[in-house]
Amino acid sequence: MKILLVNDDGYLAEGINALEEVLSSRGHEIWVSAPTVQMSGKSHAMTIGDDLRITRFGENHYHMTGTPVDCMLYAKRYEHSLFPSDPDLVVSGINHGYNLASDITYSGTCGAAREAVLCSWKAIAVSSERRNFRECAGFLADNLPLLVSCLDDQCFLNLNFPPDFNGRMKLTIPGDVRYLDEVRLVRRDGNVDTVRIDAVARRELHVDGYLNDIEACNNGYASVSAVAIRNFSHGPAFLRLEGLLK
Repeated sequence: MKILLVNDDGYLAEGINALEEVLSSRGHEIWVSAPTVQMSGKSHAMTIGDDLRITRFGENHYHMTGTPVDCMLYAKRYEHSLFPSDPDLVVSGINHGYNLASDITYSGTCGAAREAVLCSWKAIAVSSERRNFRECAGFLADNLPLLVSCLDDQCFLNLNFPPDFNGRMKLTIPGDVRYLDEVRLVRRDGNVDTVRIDAVARRELHVDGYLNDIEACNNGYASVSAVAIRNFSHGPAFLRLEGLLK
């Protein structure tokens, strides 16, 4: 397959390079469109109204001064065409750290996978708390036919590896995590406050139904979830509005 790699840790990150090494050794043709520098937490942010610099660093290998979503958007829409055709698959990662539960919303790794699907490409986001990225890449490569067979134009797969990975994968739904960020005043200059998030209180909430991604990873399994990208309508609120607006 022609596999396009992207991430949010930057094109020199260990995770994306482990993916390239392993997947290319399995006979796949690897392309890269990744950020020049660290872009974690960018979610679905894109650059509008500012220039980007795209640098070629190998055959079908580029890094750019934009977000992970930019890396997909410009790979698809750029008039000079970075790549000779559409890829068969986009793999976003391997992210250095989990992207579970509510973190899917904040994640640049998942944002790039979401944009890939919006560009009409199949996509898998891969993240790991396990620092043996080659092992994670090998597991992905071994299971690639199975995972790709489940993809369509309405979702991406979100795959996460725990630090004590037991070699098995579980189907999950995204869990629920809430954050109570503490914002600290760094300094005050007249009417200008300089602030930063100094501490993050993290609370995991139980989700009824299927096994959730947090629970699976806590028990040593790799978690795989199918994340919808277009289901924006909330049924209960829609029905309440329907009743009020008659």
